[in-house]
Amino acid sequence: MKKGQGKKKMNIVWFVQDHVMWKHFRDTDGPKPKLPTYERIAKTGIEFNRAYSIIPLCGPARGSLMTGVYPHKHGIINNGKKVDLNQLEINVFNKYLIDEGYRTGYFGKWHAGVGVAQDSGFEGYSVPGYGNPYGTDEYLEYLQKHNLPTPFVDVEWRPTGEISKNVDLTVKGISPHPKVGIGHPTTGIIKAPAETTESYFLSDMASEWLQQRVEDGDSFFLRVDTWGPHQPYLVSETFKDTMNPTEIPEYPNFSNDFGDRPAYHKRDREEWRAKTGFTTWEEWQPIVGRAYEHYEQTDTGLGKILDTLEHLGIAEETIVIYTADHGDILASNGGLFDKDSMLTEETMSIPMVIRWPGVTDGKYNRDELVSNMDLVPTILEMAGIQVPTHMDGESIVPLLNQNPQEWREELLTQHFGHINHYKIQRVLYWKNYKYVAHLDDTDELYNLEKDPFEWKNLVEDPALDSLLQDMKKRLARCMVKYQDLSEDSQTLLKQKGITI
Repeated sequence: MKKGQGKKKMNIVWFVQDHVMWKHFRDTDGPKPKLPTYERIAKTGIEFNRAYSIIPLCGPARGSLMTGVYPHKHGIINNGKKVDLNQLEINVFNKYLIDEGYRTGYFGKWHAGVGVAQDSGFEGYSVPGYGNPYGTDEYLEYLQKHNLPTPFVDVEWRPTGEISKNVDLTVKGISPHPKVGIGHPTTGIIKAPAETTESYFLSDMASEWLQQRVEDGDSFFLRVDTWGPHQPYLVSETFKDTMNPTEIPEYPNFSNDFGDRPAYHKRDREEWRAKTGFTTWEEWQPIVGRAYEHYEQTDTGLGKILDTLEHLGIAEETIVIYTADHGDILASNGGLFDKDSMLTEETMSIPMVIRWPGVTDGKYNRDELVSNMDLVPTILEMAGIQVPTHMDGESIVPLLNQNPQEWREELLTQHFGHINHYKIQRVLYWKNYKYVAHLDDTDELYNLEKDPFEWKNLVEDPALDSLLQDMKKRLARCMVKYQDLSEDSQTLLKQKGITI
């Protein structure tokens, strides 16, 4: 590619955080984490108030964020599924950008099947699988370059009661496996400044890459995927104790007795209560406080990239998108942790904000149903590329206008199970209603306008039977539309009395 090719194209930066407490932040009272990067984008951007994860699980969601299709099509239906996205008949989205003259960079967590982002033609830095940035040569070079200390962690809480001191983060890392390294569920203090944490590390590398793109005169696409604020909730000295946990009010559905919930919901909650020993809100407050601090830490680190765009004089030539792969169920519904297989609003709700200089102005938000999968075709349209017809996501570019065209009425989201519950589930959002169909379990129906924290399952309410039947028909139509008709899917529909 010649230097400066495609200079007139808008640059695009896409931030993807992992496992965010968005519903906690947006819909509860009391102290909250500060999210300066989100707020900077939103000031002249457009916020999407009803943005959802297409599937609230890292690997499957990230597969959809690379392809623009549902998990049942790209094949990554759980975190352990070994799929090579480059062996599919469909392309990873950046290949369309490369063909259009863009340089494409990817820095951070991959976890979208086998290999790393660079196998798909991205420049930059990623590590296989879930990954551990702190043990890599690039991270050690970063510490040396900026004269930063080696980060040691004091683990302050584990459900087992085991406390560890001075864990070298560059050796032990943050392995997701609970028996290796620090593990999770865990909270801890990084005895070093915030600059030693992964979002600052990624932002530094991404900023250097941006500098090179400006020097070369290239149009670029940059994606930065942080590992945080996914647990373990590890907070640097910079952000430690910026929250007073005793001031965090009880989560609105903490006392839900789960009496009308599916059986596996009740089982999972009892398992977490057995692991943590926690039954009161006061026991959860310190964990929530650390989680909030971790969220603020990760968000703040990403702000360094916005600083770089401004320093380089290209902020007005660059679209910025901020979202996450899925939510975090922490301390909701009587004391849950992580996400398990639940499709609650805590796991489903995600941030989504877009700043497009000359298009958005920060003066209005949108209430249409959108998903993070929609961002793949959105980015292609922003780059002037015809969206491939095989993509299930829909470009939300039309919604960036104050008076948009017609938009979808329903949104279908999925789950194929996780950890100890590998049964499929499907969610159908329509207007203010949410219907959750569970294979071999009780279904759920909520009016989210009246009941945003899902206190009352309306699925057995005889007065709403006609609504329920309509939701089932809408679910079936969506599953047919998106070819979600595996043997399990057809069994699910049959169990619910739905014909297709």
